[in-house]
This record gives sequence, C-alpha cells and structure tokens, in this order.
Amino acid sequence: MHNTHTHMQKILDNFGITVSSICAIHCILLPLLLILSPYIELAFFTSHEFHETLLYFILPTSLLAFILGCRKHNDDIVKLGGICAIFVLLIAISLHDFNEVLSVILTLFASTLLIFTHLRNRDLCSKEHFSCHEDTNN
Repeated sequence: MHNTHTHMQKILDNFGITVSSICAIHCILLPLLLILSPYIELAFFTSHEFHETLLYFILPTSLLAFILGCRKHNDDIVKLGGICAIFVLLIAISLHDFNEVLSVILTLFASTLLIFTHLRNRDLCSKEHFSCHEDTNN
C-alpha cells in the first residue's frame, strides 16, 4: 500500500509541475505563437481554449496532490500556496475576455506559485518517506 501512495504522490506532484510549466511557457511564448500563426496552424495553441483545457488538468491534479500531501505534514505554506495559486488562476481565466495582458500576468504568477508549491509538497512528503500517505486505520 505504501508504494502505491508514494508512487501516486510523485506522479501527481510531477504532473502538476509539468502542466503548470506548460501553462507558464505558453504564456511566455504566446506573442511568438501569434506571430507565427499565419504561417503555421497554431489556432488552438493561441486560443483561450488552450488555457481552459490546461485548467481541467491543473485543478484536479493540484487539489489532489495538496490534499494528499497536507494530510499529515499539514504545511501552511503548501496549503496557502495551493489555495492562492488556484484562486489566482481562476481569476486569470475569468478575466481573459476583459484584459488579456492582466490575464497572462496572473496566469504566469499562478503557474509559478503552483510549481513551487508542488516542489515543496513533494519535498515534504519525501522527507517523511511518503509516510503521510500510509493508511492510518491499520
């Protein structure tokens, strides 16, 4: 059982880091993608739907990773960082139609915060040898 929980936590945090990094890189490269879009078919990657699609991966992965990780190590930085990052990401997505520049800046901030929060969560779980994922009922 311990190995399954350990493996799951590593996958969740690593996937969360990867998806958040893709989101941040996308925001940084968006101006270049827009310039290249007349020459290369990049419509989906330059659209608002791309961010919304990433959100469907980021939210459940981050929530599950932070809940599992905080179950025992109960780190306030992970809790606060995760809550703030997810909240800012939701605001950024909802502001996209009103102020695209602000939306990109907020998305970059939220993605960066999610990356560091996942790294901290993974590090704290690793220091406890992922015992925070063992079933305490047995």
